[in-house]
Amino acid sequence: MKNCRMGKNVLIEIDGLYKQLDVEEYVLGVMAGVVSPDYEEEALKVQAVLVRTNILKEMQERGTKDAEDIPYQYLTVEERKRIWGERQYDKYERKMERAVVDTAGKVLQAEGNLILACYHEVSIGKTASAKEVLGEDISYLQSVESNRDVEAKHYMNLVEYSWEEVANYISEYKNDKQEKNIQEKNIQEKENDSKDRRVEIQIEESSENGFVKKIKIAEDVYTGEEAMRMLHLPSMNFYVEEKEEGVRIVCLGKGNCMGISQYGANCMAKDGKKMEQILDYYLKNVSLKQYKEL
Repeated sequence: MKNCRMGKNVLIEIDGLYKQLDVEEYVLGVMAGVVSPDYEEEALKVQAVLVRTNILKEMQERGTKDAEDIPYQYLTVEERKRIWGERQYDKYERKMERAVVDTAGKVLQAEGNLILACYHEVSIGKTASAKEVLGEDISYLQSVESNRDVEAKHYMNLVEYSWEEVANYISEYKNDKQEKNIQEKNIQEKENDSKDRRVEIQIEESSENGFVKKIKIAEDVYTGEEAMRMLHLPSMNFYVEEKEEGVRIVCLGKGNCMGISQYGANCMAKDGKKMEQILDYYLKNVSLKQYKEL
């Protein structure tokens, strides 16, 4: 990465020492944690552009270069070796590094601004629009077909919890939001009633494609995103099956399903599509540009 520098740095703490990393080196470390190194090179180039765009957008909007203020996880060389294994490290590192070098400085813009470069592991067979998931129409985040995703390992995910586990997740979530009185009440209820822990769960509103918008859990109503975080679900596209001893939650897709499907992008790359073609297919009305301070 010595010959690939943007000249813009990120301040990061590694092993107790603060270091200045060039943005391109930081992109490499973030990429390592969000995409499979087994993917095709054109798909990895797509990911490098997405990660770079998001990092620079966050730095710009937050007015910072401190990694602590940027919501991405950087994996050090040692962490990459541990995840990939010593034998595979050199091969995977070269692949990832090529993707960063070959796209150096390239970012996605719309109307002169860096975009929210959304991506996800697997879609539900088509991507979701921002309108469907966020309730906000964003011109470049529209729904497109991604049919091959239904073949993916993580297209459908089954999650099963006992009633006690559901109650615990509710308590933990509320505690995280500092609702301590409710947390204490739930703990007391658990002590008083250890046999019947059934929790009412009712999806009240879903989108046309099954993305949960409102769900009632016990006495409270949550958004689909809140329920996804609370119950540690892989996506917001799910339905609930109640059983005597707990619940089975069937989830489709993995991630927010907006923007680029990583699995779909890799399928397109295997079919010979180039990075630019993949970006043009999944993201509408965006431009691939060399980064300049805006």
